Amino acid sequence: MTLKTDAATLYEEILSAERLRDSVLESYDEMKASYHGPFYSKDKGASEYAPENHYYEYLSLMVPRLVYDNPRVSVKTRRQGTQALTADAIRHGVNRWVRDVNLRKTLSRIATDMLFNFGVVMVSQQPNGGLLPNTQAKEAPVPYWPQVLRVPQRMFFIDPKAKHASEARYMGHRWIRDKEDLIEEAKANKDAGWELSALTDLKTSTGAHEELEHEVDRNEVEAYEIWIPEVDADDSPGQAEGFHGTIYTLALNYSSGHDAKPEFIRKPRPFYGPRWGPYTVFGVYNVPDQVYPLSPLVAVEGQIQDLNAQANAARIASENYKKLIFVDKTDPRLEQRLKDSKTDFIIPVSGVERQRFVQAEIGGMTQTQLSYIELAKERLDRNSGIHDAQRGTVSGRGTATEVSVAAESSNLRTSFLKQQFADAITSVLRTVAWYMYYDDRVVFPLGKEAEDSMGVKDPWLVGGDHDPQSGSSFDDLELEIEAYSMERTSEGVLQKKTMELMSIITQIAPAMPQ
Repeated sequence: MTLKTDAATLYEEILSAERLRDSVLESYDEMKASYHGPFYSKDKGASEYAPENHYYEYLSLMVPRLVYDNPRVSVKTRRQGTQALTADAIRHGVNRWVRDVNLRKTLSRIATDMLFNFGVVMVSQQPNGGLLPNTQAKEAPVPYWPQVLRVPQRMFFIDPKAKHASEARYMGHRWIRDKEDLIEEAKANKDAGWELSALTDLKTSTGAHEELEHEVDRNEVEAYEIWIPEVDADDSPGQAEGFHGTIYTLALNYSSGHDAKPEFIRKPRPFYGPRWGPYTVFGVYNVPDQVYPLSPLVAVEGQIQDLNAQANAARIASENYKKLIFVDKTDPRLEQRLKDSKTDFIIPVSGVERQRFVQAEIGGMTQTQLSYIELAKERLDRNSGIHDAQRGTVSGRGTATEVSVAAESSNLRTSFLKQQFADAITSVLRTVAWYMYYDDRVVFPLGKEAEDSMGVKDPWLVGGDHDPQSGSSFDDLELEIEAYSMERTSEGVLQKKTMELMSIITQIAPAMPQ
């Protein structure tokens, strides 16, 4: 049975999805505050000083390993002929687009989101502002190209009954826009399906700025967009034309003056895009039968708090440390000499007795505290996969074999993080490539590199330029991220690339004479 799509039911679904999302993000604000510390800003919910800032250490080590540079892709096809030419054009188009939009800036933010809890990317179409249409033509089409947007975790929602994101029956996000701009857009583009009367009745909100002490009313409105893949709108051209599912846009209407009523502010519209939808969820570890993934930092949050609690206790004990000297009050000169003397200064006293002055220490860290802090730190490092070699420091306490085993175990975890991140990026870039393959509004120049590679002067990518008579489809294309393309170009990376190239040459060399 398909989902009910009336406004009231969809709003109940959204509220249910938001409750699950908020429970997953319950510790997010505290973790984020500990990450930036109390000296970043007093208005950002700063926490107490944490001596062991594991969040900063983990992110500073892992984010550059996940994305240091823009990804490069290779595109192949299981069909030859004209489809091979299309695959080559898509490859140059995606790589050109990645550089033009500088995708790594967005990916670094998504990597941080993923390591904290989860990240979400939405791909849509937008006018290509860097490429103006032909103004001499009367009806020149505006060139489009794909747009990648980061969706903040608290603005995303997904089917709470799904066992995995790939099985979700719906997902969506909350957006915020200026009310006046939205009304002007609705008046200018009547074919977009906006309900002008519903937009006019919307109440402006400052909900987007709840963290500010003094809110500024920007005359903004909030609404929800929800994509349901199993429902096809009545006016949908069908999946054969690239339309998969339906997008519903609704908001709360306050015109009655009583309880807010959910109401559609735009007519349901067919979603033009790939069958997997506009959203990509970035996550690391799967939790059985749960739709949200588990991040490495959430998994060790209890150990982080335990380590900081012990470190804070030791810090307070050290601050309260006092060194006292008890003297015989019958000799006031001895008390003054002890006050005035410097460190290691010898004071000769005739006839001194052992009990004339006594040295005592109060407070301070104990050996038990130091031992437990070391134990807690080693346990946290072991579970999070951090070791001294990654920090750039080697203590020398372990043997070469122990260091090698620890590095191999950590590299395995890091490689898995890279794989999960790269798989999600591949999904995003496949969506980008889908629009380049089907949408004839996508038009932009490919540049010098494509010109040299393809042997065509001034090549352009024209979306929808594949041969429909070949029997090929977008599913015939295989898109992969080139190895090491997102990593920092170091001697180690160059050595790996060289060894792989030599291996390929060694394999094909015997066949070259043939």
